[in-house]
Amino acid sequence: MGRNSMTNHARLEPSLMLLAQRASQRFMGGRGRQTIFSWPPQLTGYTSMTNTVCADLTTTVWVHEGRCSDIIIPYSINYYQVQGGVWDMKGVWDRVSLLGIIPLSAAEPSILQTLAGPSEDEGSCLLDVLADRHHKWGGRLRGEFILNGNRIKPSKVASRSAYVQQDVNFCPDMSVRQTLLLHSHFRSSGDVARVREVKARINGLINDLGLEQVRHTRVKALTLSERRRLNVACHLLLETDIVLLDQPTRGMDIFDTFFLVEYLRQWACRGRIVIMTIQPPTYEIFTMISRVALISTGRLMYFGRRREMLPYFAFIEYPCPAYKNPSDYYLDLVTLDDLSAEAMLESSQRVEMLADTFRRRQEPLSDPGPPGPLPYRVRKENICMELLALWIRAMIYQFPYNMLYWLGITLVAGIMSVLVGAVFWDIRNETVQQQQESINNRYGFHYVMGVLAHWPVLLMAISEVWRDKPAVARDINDGLYSRPIYIFTKIAYSFLAAGSAFLVYIVPAYYMAGFHQSDGEYKFYNYIGYMLLYLYATRAITVASACVFDSRHTSAMVTGIIMTVAALGSGFTVHPQDMSLWSWPTLWWSPSRWLLHEMTRFEFNSTNAEFLCDRNPVLQESQSIIQRKVSCGVVTGAQALNYLGLREINLPDTYYPAIFILMAYLIGQFISIVAFILGKKPNRTKKYRTE
Repeated sequence: MGRNSMTNHARLEPSLMLLAQRASQRFMGGRGRQTIFSWPPQLTGYTSMTNTVCADLTTTVWVHEGRCSDIIIPYSINYYQVQGGVWDMKGVWDRVSLLGIIPLSAAEPSILQTLAGPSEDEGSCLLDVLADRHHKWGGRLRGEFILNGNRIKPSKVASRSAYVQQDVNFCPDMSVRQTLLLHSHFRSSGDVARVREVKARINGLINDLGLEQVRHTRVKALTLSERRRLNVACHLLLETDIVLLDQPTRGMDIFDTFFLVEYLRQWACRGRIVIMTIQPPTYEIFTMISRVALISTGRLMYFGRRREMLPYFAFIEYPCPAYKNPSDYYLDLVTLDDLSAEAMLESSQRVEMLADTFRRRQEPLSDPGPPGPLPYRVRKENICMELLALWIRAMIYQFPYNMLYWLGITLVAGIMSVLVGAVFWDIRNETVQQQQESINNRYGFHYVMGVLAHWPVLLMAISEVWRDKPAVARDINDGLYSRPIYIFTKIAYSFLAAGSAFLVYIVPAYYMAGFHQSDGEYKFYNYIGYMLLYLYATRAITVASACVFDSRHTSAMVTGIIMTVAALGSGFTVHPQDMSLWSWPTLWWSPSRWLLHEMTRFEFNSTNAEFLCDRNPVLQESQSIIQRKVSCGVVTGAQALNYLGLREINLPDTYYPAIFILMAYLIGQFISIVAFILGKKPNRTKKYRTE
């Protein structure tokens, strides 16, 4: 017989009825849209009859002309037990019994509310254990996990469940629908029948969770409540029989919380198990939950049916006062009070007594029966499909915001190039003979282009890495893709985009400085090649710094220190022959040094013109009336190289400078890859709009 999970309208309390009506009004679309959430369900031509399927929930079965509707629920009955869960913490001799004995059955729609006592981390740790992601807590899990009568490892349970974590830092440049499509590219349900019509199921989840009006809205513009519901939709898309949710209603108002909890209860009534942690809810929402687990100091204070919670505590002489919210009251009851030594002692003794009392009174587990079929596993895509999905996200789903971002970088690079070209305008115009002062001008042009003017582009590269870190950390922690796959894909698709910005930075200043008037193609392409290689190397060093440090300010500071030390060895700020002992090694490892070495060699080695010194003073000899002009000193290009200190390095090969710059680029990329793979999620607080 078909079943509908809506609670009987006649049995709702007036306050719950009011919540349902207001939630229905909030998630109702505008003109021409269907109602997202209705209470009670309005089905034309249907009559209703009630059927109690468990002690807590009364469901309504909708019948049309004496026949059941096409709503067939559930698919199967699932049963999940955890026996003797013991958590061994590193460095702690005592074992922490975190789970105890927890039976969950989908024969009774199970929404487990976990009320963490002193810290929310206790509820998160419980779900991390059930999802086999407890390694970050630094302990070892022992116990027996039974799923449908099969004793299996926690990893096998995790591969058959969906874990909705608190992090909602999605990629800010994608829409709601694109975010769901991206998740479907990385993983899907193991049931072939459920994998079909992915787009139809995405549209259904968008409608059911009240996201229809923001279907094509950027995630960046969503409220916190909409992000929470989008996070739930991304995991319900997997169609798993076990769903774990860590604080899915955090930051929501009472109406949004009611809407989401009611939807999850409907989801549980389809033969699935739903386990979630939640902040202390209102009494109306508290009555919607079937089972409650109350945890403090890693131990169970109570686990059982929600309707039996108040009689249990009343029996052990801790009744809930009248007009008091039970969830608030009992959470305060099991919280350690550290305001004073006496209060701490009294509260710890009370928590110890409650834990011992529940352990003695807890009913033994029923026999799970013979082993049954396990739920389908979540199917993850292979490496090639993950790479393709990341390219699709970068090139298609983030359009046009990715294009606007790179156009912004290109615009900044072009502006800096034009400014440098305007300052060094036509400094190498060989239609007239040059003065020897132009030697420093030409050398200064290369120094500014290689050391100073590209700093805004480097700072924007740091901001890009810092901006992408929260979304990437969220996706990796959710298991969508691995760190190595992302970083290699990121390097690949950002290579061409960075190259286009670098070309815009190089070419305008090159032509404005007058280099086009006598340079051949060979010298032009050499200049472009060396500048591109050098800019890629500095960008790699900058990105490596951004991957190592969580703060972009720290990354900018460290990058500035590295580039400043490298600039000291360039030979422009300090003459190579005057370098101190500690700074002398920079002459060999500094990318700036090798860039300027090649640029000035191309500049002066092939010139045939002589530099004039018309401004030199005329001096009269002491013992004659002959007047002589002071010698120029630097007349030819070879003398200019000696003056700049670039003749003392005799390299065995012409391309050694390029090899040194390439090594700097590879080292920067290596540090970026290692730092990103071994790095952690940045510690930063994101403020969301909750209206």
